[in-house]
Amino acid sequence: MRLLGINLEGFRNIDSLTLSFETDRVFFLGSNGQGKSNLLEAIGLCSTLRSFRGAAPESMVLDGRAQSQLYAKFLNDEGSEQEAVITFAKKGGKKVEVDGELVKKLGSFLGQFPSVCLSSRDFRLVRESPSDRRKWMDLALSSTSNRYFSALQGYYRSMKERNALLKQQASDSQLQAFEQTLATCASLLHEERSAFFPSLSDPFEQAYLGLTEGQESAQLKYLPDCAAMVSDEWLKIYEKERGKDRLMGATRRGPHRDDFSLLLNDRDSRNFASEGQQKGVVLALRLAEFSFLRQNLGTMPILLADDVLGELDPKRRANFRKLLPPNAQTFATGTTYPSEREEGIWESFQVENGMFFSVPTARDG
Repeated sequence: MRLLGINLEGFRNIDSLTLSFETDRVFFLGSNGQGKSNLLEAIGLCSTLRSFRGAAPESMVLDGRAQSQLYAKFLNDEGSEQEAVITFAKKGGKKVEVDGELVKKLGSFLGQFPSVCLSSRDFRLVRESPSDRRKWMDLALSSTSNRYFSALQGYYRSMKERNALLKQQASDSQLQAFEQTLATCASLLHEERSAFFPSLSDPFEQAYLGLTEGQESAQLKYLPDCAAMVSDEWLKIYEKERGKDRLMGATRRGPHRDDFSLLLNDRDSRNFASEGQQKGVVLALRLAEFSFLRQNLGTMPILLADDVLGELDPKRRANFRKLLPPNAQTFATGTTYPSEREEGIWESFQVENGMFFSVPTARDG
């Protein structure tokens, strides 16, 4: 997958912008707050319709505008061009079109224009709550499996209904009506998550070994809330927990409580890793995600690196560049190039107050 060009109108601090890209290594250079990350955010939105910053749709609209629009042209692995248009309203909401056809369901959009974003916000995957790690896991799996995405939607719909009945002190027979669907969806989610982590483990471990030149090891560990495998086992859990669930007014057990650990030398990196080691662990996780998407979608995702190379120590920075997939189109941002020797390898744009200017390189002369 390659991004050929992008057009933004009223997006964030960008009034109007049209860029085309000639190479697979693109760098946006400029001071903080000028709009570099905004452009990376726009590219990432074409993948999941979600901001890697966690921003709401209405925040995508420039002050004074009623809406913003994002147009992107991609070249897929078969050599065909595809177009995506995303419109954000100031009052919230969005409209999505692919090749002129309105997209009505998120599940039909996910996975069409895959990308993986590396950013400073990734530290939440180590430091923050399990909900952040579940969101990452659910997006990765939903991007490669409509079956998973449908089960995820069904699970949360059924749990919402069950929770409402628990608050009303409903009877067992009323609860059972939603527990059947809940159990079926829970079984599928657990099945796919249980297969997900083993498939990530090797690329994750190899990426971290590469970052540290084999001096440290990292591991992934899936931590399911329940070990139930089939629907009948889940039904027994929900039946057993009804009394306590009624007291709490909520479903206390299930995949919505799952978590996973990022281990460093078999110890939880949240508690036993330095800041530099944590940076390495999340970068390795993102590289493993890249490998997972590539294998399961059958296409090369776009790689987005939002000012992360400059945050690494010199050794990890040099090793990280070696680990970048050579055929992947990479868009990176920074206040400076990662090193003085790299200026010539990037197709570069200087960014100032929402405006982007092409930077001539030695190869242009």
